[in-house]
Amino acid sequence: MMAGTVRIVPDGEEVLLPAGEPFRIRPAPGSRSAVTQRTGEVTGSKGVAIQYVGFQDVQDRREYALRARRGDQEGCYTVSIKLAAFANRKALLQDGPDICYQKVLHELADSEPHGACAILVTESDLVAYRESHASPKRRASSPLRSGEPPKS
Repeated sequence: MMAGTVRIVPDGEEVLLPAGEPFRIRPAPGSRSAVTQRTGEVTGSKGVAIQYVGFQDVQDRREYALRARRGDQEGCYTVSIKLAAFANRKALLQDGPDICYQKVLHELADSEPHGACAILVTESDLVAYRESHASPKRRASSPLRSGEPPKS
């Protein structure tokens, strides 16, 4: 298993860190963005800390292990993405941990962390992730070639 911090989200910025590398980002005053602590935990706006533990390939899927804690409540989550999703480019390998982080964050939006739980990332989860992380549309370049006068 590989361990490390998946994502730091201060105002939409993402940083990937190898396991054990200390890093701390403080959000802008008044913002509710996440803060990564020395332990590699990500604390969200509702007081939940999510830590990426690692991943392993099992049969036809990649399983990501995450721990979540809110106050005294703690849960361990195994979030799976089918390997076919990566092969078919419905998801990128480097996005796997973030997809799983988002899935656990969504699962905990209205509930407390609890025991151990297995979660499968669905096709609709992948579509929603791609749409929310789509590159901005580029403006079309001018059809004029340099040196050509504009048509009137």
